[in-house]
Amino acid sequence: MNLKRLENIIIHLIVPTALWLLFVIPLHSFAQKSEVNKKVLKWYHQAQDAYKKKEGEKALVLLSRATKKDTSFIEGWLLKAEIYSSEGNNQKAIAAYRHALDINPDFFPPAGYFMGNLLLSSGKYSQAADAFREFLTNNNISPALKAKATKQLVWAKAGKKLMENPVFVTIKKANSLINTTEDEYVNYLSSNNQKLVFTRKVKLPNTETSRDIYREQFYESVKQDSNWQQPVTLNLPWAQNKNVGAMSLTADGKDIYFTGCRWPGSIGRCDLYNSHLKNGTWQIPVNLGKSVNSPAWESQPFVSADGKYLLFASTRPGGYGGSDIWMSVKLKNNQWSSPVNLGDSINTSGNEMAPSLYADNKTLVFSSDGHPGLGKQDLFIARKNSAGIWQKAENIGYPVNTKYNEINLIYSLNGKYAAISSDREQHNFDIYEIPVYPKIKPERILFFHGKVIDKKTGKPVSAQVILTDVTTGLKLSIRHSAPDDGTFLMIMEPRQTYAFNILSKGYLMLSDKYSVENLISDSLHITKTFRLTPIKQGGRFTLKNLYFETDSPELKGKSFFELNKLITYLNLNPSLKLEIRGHTDNRGSTKHNLSLSRQRAKAVYDYLTAHNIKAERLSYSGYGASQPVADNSTSEGKAKNRRVELIVK
Repeated sequence: MNLKRLENIIIHLIVPTALWLLFVIPLHSFAQKSEVNKKVLKWYHQAQDAYKKKEGEKALVLLSRATKKDTSFIEGWLLKAEIYSSEGNNQKAIAAYRHALDINPDFFPPAGYFMGNLLLSSGKYSQAADAFREFLTNNNISPALKAKATKQLVWAKAGKKLMENPVFVTIKKANSLINTTEDEYVNYLSSNNQKLVFTRKVKLPNTETSRDIYREQFYESVKQDSNWQQPVTLNLPWAQNKNVGAMSLTADGKDIYFTGCRWPGSIGRCDLYNSHLKNGTWQIPVNLGKSVNSPAWESQPFVSADGKYLLFASTRPGGYGGSDIWMSVKLKNNQWSSPVNLGDSINTSGNEMAPSLYADNKTLVFSSDGHPGLGKQDLFIARKNSAGIWQKAENIGYPVNTKYNEINLIYSLNGKYAAISSDREQHNFDIYEIPVYPKIKPERILFFHGKVIDKKTGKPVSAQVILTDVTTGLKLSIRHSAPDDGTFLMIMEPRQTYAFNILSKGYLMLSDKYSVENLISDSLHITKTFRLTPIKQGGRFTLKNLYFETDSPELKGKSFFELNKLITYLNLNPSLKLEIRGHTDNRGSTKHNLSLSRQRAKAVYDYLTAHNIKAERLSYSGYGASQPVADNSTSEGKAKNRRVELIVK
């Protein structure tokens, strides 16, 4: 084996290997170093044999004799470095490499590369950068190994810069009721940082094979007096004796998305599944199907707060290498679209995993070993611009990231807190809490918690809830209130005005409008109960998102969005008959107002009948200013009086 061939092997490795010591050096050094003491050679060969037998301590004793007898015996220092490195003693391994390089830097040039890697993994970024720079001055290294070292130099520089510019944040380790000697990973953090859902990975005894067996289980805990209480397991009877993990809980707490590996009927080794909470019971999970899952590995799903997007890690073909982050979109038929790769602003030739999308749908945090960072898996943030394009990911900074593994970050629903999973204490993964600091601060959003009930009985009502942009008519969210409790959750952005509609069979349609333009900093949640009126003769409702040209019966384009929802409502209640009534404020003559109100009512009638609503179900009339619902002395009152009402016939 020659040196060039060896380098072709080395370029695929991050840590040193004994391969070159056991096979290469004996062919290249001793033939030219006959002056080496015979005892030194004997001890060295004995050390090689011991190391092959995994007797590292014995090998080190023999090598210490050899290097003490001959301090310039470079082969001994190199083998020492390899053994120390394999045992995780980076400090001694680095010292041994330095000895060897001081003796002769040209004897085995890859030693400089190995030392640089050890310095990098030890968090000594400035020294690592110096080591890689020195290594790259050697003209006897191959282009492939030079490219590898150049990349590592970029990492060392990045680590040095991050250490010199830390973020200012307090990191608090969750208490011992949460963190144990097993691995714990954060999955969900409530708005006020008072509820935590996490995964615990437990090693199980295995009497059948020598391979370790692990089982992951989901837990939840609540905080009292600033302390997390004893966690309890989520009641998932269908998860017993199955390999489950990497869970994401929807913002309303009604659905979980998780990874199941080697389940019966699975598409790949690990697939994504969904379970819905109904009447307090988590239903049998459903495989997300071939539109999402592939024969490759899919894992670590994260569902957006509004339920529109599903992000996950996958090794499927078509990526950039390793595992990439992909995204599917919820379709109108309630199925998920074929996933798209998030692109090279996010993904690299390394491994990108554990995506977490804040409720603004514009702030993404994920882990990566492919972007330059502090060593292993670091956390990175990427933001979506106004054109919907993900910007280049940035490291979220030290000391949240360390030279160890930080593998995921979960925001609280209000965007003020976060929790991460890290093995920074070098034994297992634990959960750490942090306040959200400027570098990772997401955009502000509003959580609209609604409940739909029967106005007469108070019982929950299952209804379709539609949130629409008043200006564009774009349906921003379509939710369904849960039949068991009538609740729903919607996400709104500040500085916008929304049309809001609730449609349900057997109840009058609700039409409303909400403006969140002046949302103050602490008003991150709105809670409102909607009491729907059962359909009966004489029942009435107003279309509050209907707009006409000034003093004209001509409908503005943005009115069509409201009328289309009315068509949906009429199709949902096919036996319903309505009278369309137009009203005006008190400006203008009585004759003019009666005519205008009737023409506006007819405009609605014409639109409905033109869209396949039978004419015999509808009638129209105008009432002018004769039936005000507000004081006509104010502009706000006049606006309320200019309306179109629908009356059940």
